[in-house]
Amino acid sequence: MSTPQTGPQPEDQRPGGASTDRREGKSGFLQSIKGPLWFSFILGVIGGVVATMASSGGTDNPIRFDLGLIAFGVFFMVALVVVAMLQLAAKDNPEHLSQGSGVHRSSEELHRQAVARRKAEAQRQRDQADRDEPGSPTS
Repeated sequence: MSTPQTGPQPEDQRPGGASTDRREGKSGFLQSIKGPLWFSFILGVIGGVVATMASSGGTDNPIRFDLGLIAFGVFFMVALVVVAMLQLAAKDNPEHLSQGSGVHRSSEELHRQAVARRKAEAQRQRDQADRDEPGSPTS
């Protein structure tokens, strides 16, 4: 009696054709989390410094670090959310997600089949109308 195989399966046995090689899925600096984090951090620092200086109201008043820290947090979080949404909007879906059979067929293939059925039905109706027309020449 054989025992079920555990652990990573060979690439040809994985469902969906997913690769087991981790280096293949590794992304560059722009696609990683480091880019948006650094951008958001720098934007937060700039916003915090500007808010700290602007909220003091001049050189006669004390510097308001509390408002600067609040502005840093707000700028950081908003920038991080906006950059993450832009990255998600710009990223293409992997090719294997559009493939499938049965319930998971791609909508493009279903559309092609529906168009082909409509064209075939229209051609049959034209052929039937040509045959049923009394004065038409037959070839």
